[in-house]
Amino acid sequence: MKPFLSIAHISHSYGKTPVLKDCGFEVGEGELVALLGESGSGKTTMLRLIAGFERPSNGSIILQNRTLCSPTEFIVPERRNVGMVFQDYALFPHLSVGENIAIGQKKNASTSVEAWLELVGLGGLADRKTTQISGGQQQRVAIARALAAEPQVLLLDEPFSNIDESLKFAFRSELRDLLLKVGVTTIFVTHDTKDALAISDKIVVMKDGEIRQSGTPQAIYDRPHDTYVAGLLGPFNTVLSFYNGANIIRAEHVQIHPDGEHRGTVLRSIYQGGHYLVEVRTSDQNILMMRSDTHPAVQAEIQFTYAEHNVRTVTNR
Repeated sequence: MKPFLSIAHISHSYGKTPVLKDCGFEVGEGELVALLGESGSGKTTMLRLIAGFERPSNGSIILQNRTLCSPTEFIVPERRNVGMVFQDYALFPHLSVGENIAIGQKKNASTSVEAWLELVGLGGLADRKTTQISGGQQQRVAIARALAAEPQVLLLDEPFSNIDESLKFAFRSELRDLLLKVGVTTIFVTHDTKDALAISDKIVVMKDGEIRQSGTPQAIYDRPHDTYVAGLLGPFNTVLSFYNGANIIRAEHVQIHPDGEHRGTVLRSIYQGGHYLVEVRTSDQNILMMRSDTHPAVQAEIQFTYAEHNVRTVTNR
């Protein structure tokens, strides 16, 4: 089966500075895909190329058998049927909530403005000015406006960056439920691993303009290709290193056990909410991190164990 959206061999530069280098990934219809990486990795540039705000120096983007761009073709943004929600939401402050959404609606739309407001949890606020609602509500208006255009693909630039940490957990779930209900194929940019792991069907990890790995959240977490991807998604330990690779194991797979075959001294124990992340100096002078339900004392001598099947061999880069 052909992918719904195909990005192939995309390269792009700003002047003489390369920003994307031969990048490619595929998106299935209805999938929720996270572009995950640090600032400067090329995530937002990739979003802008898909939207058509910029033209890549090389490569192609194909949406449902329609070429959006290639070395010889380029479809302008307004003809792509791709919606985008910017990080600052880009709402019109002189218009009401309802008027902002109406601007995005297709002609003869089957879904009313009020129906979209109900769908995003803002029923009854159509007449409010966007300056009279909270930042979280403004974001919902921006999402409703983009969805009202009935795009084939929805692009979200850092959708969780302006949300208070205490509200993120609920908002992630609400956003995923909304996008699944609408059935729109969605790509969102984030630098927060928790966002990507929590709601995406696929994660595309980017670093310095390159795609390091793509796959399901579980596959990326459990079977990282290299040490960068492993570290981006959570604490890990190097069990044995060699010239072109490393054997790693996640902190949660190392367990404190009274009969463990390995020994060490606790250097620090950091509360993580529900468990402790414990740093241990082993008897052979390596440093290991492990999770513990209890709070071992600093300088305590402990024994620990891990299963060989949880050790992964990855590229050391």
